[in-house]
Amino acid sequence: MGDMSQAAGPGPLSSSPPPAPSPGSDCSLAPTVGKGTPQPGGDITGHLTFPLLSVTLLVSFGSSMLYGYNLAVVNSPAAHIKAFYNTTWARRYGHGLAPGPLTLFYSLTVSIFALGGLVGSLLVGLLVERYGRNGTLSRSALLILLAGGFMGFSRELGSPEMVIIGRSITGLHSGICLSVVPLYLGEIAPKNLRGFLGLVPSVFICLGVFFAQVLGLPELLGEGRFWPLFLSVVVVPASLQLLLLHCFPESPRYLLIERNEVCGATKALRQFLGTPDVQDVIEEMKEEQRSLSSMEMVSVWQLLRDRSVRWQTLSVVVVNAGMQLSGIDAIWFYTTIIFENTGIPVSQIPYTTVGTGAIEVVMGLIGCFTIEKLGRRPLIITGFCTMGICSAGITVSLLLQTALPWMRYVVVACVVGIIAGFCMGPAGIPFLMTAELFTQSHRPAAYIVGESLNWLCNFTVGFIFPFLQMSAGAFCYLVFCGICLLVALYIYLVIPETKNKTFMEISHIFATRRSLLSIPAHLIGMMKLDGYGALESSSLEGSGSSLP
Repeated sequence: MGDMSQAAGPGPLSSSPPPAPSPGSDCSLAPTVGKGTPQPGGDITGHLTFPLLSVTLLVSFGSSMLYGYNLAVVNSPAAHIKAFYNTTWARRYGHGLAPGPLTLFYSLTVSIFALGGLVGSLLVGLLVERYGRNGTLSRSALLILLAGGFMGFSRELGSPEMVIIGRSITGLHSGICLSVVPLYLGEIAPKNLRGFLGLVPSVFICLGVFFAQVLGLPELLGEGRFWPLFLSVVVVPASLQLLLLHCFPESPRYLLIERNEVCGATKALRQFLGTPDVQDVIEEMKEEQRSLSSMEMVSVWQLLRDRSVRWQTLSVVVVNAGMQLSGIDAIWFYTTIIFENTGIPVSQIPYTTVGTGAIEVVMGLIGCFTIEKLGRRPLIITGFCTMGICSAGITVSLLLQTALPWMRYVVVACVVGIIAGFCMGPAGIPFLMTAELFTQSHRPAAYIVGESLNWLCNFTVGFIFPFLQMSAGAFCYLVFCGICLLVALYIYLVIPETKNKTFMEISHIFATRRSLLSIPAHLIGMMKLDGYGALESSSLEGSGSSLP
């Protein structure tokens, strides 16, 4: 825990008043003639501009997609990788590996990706404070080039260790980017687009899984001699991001609140929002800066001890742990094995898997384009409930398939249902929630907590699932069913809707909930709830309570 605390900082937020830009400077906040004078706290919504869309697509393609690709890339070449391990072991020691150690060796190859991700998530706070959001993403692309070299030349050099090292480095990259991409996009997006832009990376995660499934077909890179190239294809999108990301500015919120660079923040906002009139947004950021002027960047240990954000912290823990313990990693890592156990012919499995990947992309797009209309809560609750029901369906189908052979198709439908439910909401909304539930001082530490749990659970499921499946058989999916339904219940009872709310407004919702604890019990029944588990501000007026 000590290392985690240091990774988040701490460093003081700028508290001195920013220098006022000169009226004639490029970063002057004076509105153009004919636009009128915007009022602080006014409309800070915006429309989707080309720079906003371009940088979202670029970081989603060059970072988020690689996470999905690396999750699924070890699925189709599993037999070839195991054969390489066995042959190399026999060449070195004169005998091959027994089935147990071979399974253990391959499970390590799969799950070491999550251990690398855990290390990467612990470094996020330090990296984003030192290099910024944009700078961290640019530098992290170099890790993929290194990992691609290790995996691409592993067979030529006869080194299984290079595969494992390469997988751990790709995990390190994903651990960094899974936090920094939503952090960056959440800070540059207008509040009315934050949900849409925040879910674009999850669509690209699904695309990454789909591309891995397509390239893994026997007609493409699924043949035995191509698996090193199959693993190292990730260098292409990473190189593109490395070349182009410097064309886009740093997060305006980071520049103003943490670096106190009003001029740089103004220029960045004008480029992202496509308008010279950004005073309302600057004033909203200054309000947050003033509220944090006496605070330092919070470390992980301080975050966990801070009672003022305990509901937010607990919510981040629940949704991030639930995201991985839902069983989705077992589906992604071991789809081929699951389908083999249902009796589907081996020759048809790659194409069945590609079909599930196409469903992922479609459901991810549906979630992306409906989140600003439906909100975060309906999508994530429906997603977890769907996954829980389908996990139970897999158990029932596997138990009955001996007597009813057509049950194998029900298993496939349930696997598709789990993937569809996940991509609808749980795939991306937890990352978005982590950004939305905290103010600037707590946000990096919150990402460290959430992503650390995310990766620990990822590793646990990836490493244990083959052994759990061997010991519990079909009943292992009931564990995932229970977790999904419990997480959905928690979200329904505790987490408020954050659609179209600023970070400060969301903070006030949780502050209102905290003030409830100090209100006499006989007054609580007289107050009106807003339907999301938090009291409306107006309902507190008669009690004499006020928001902190």
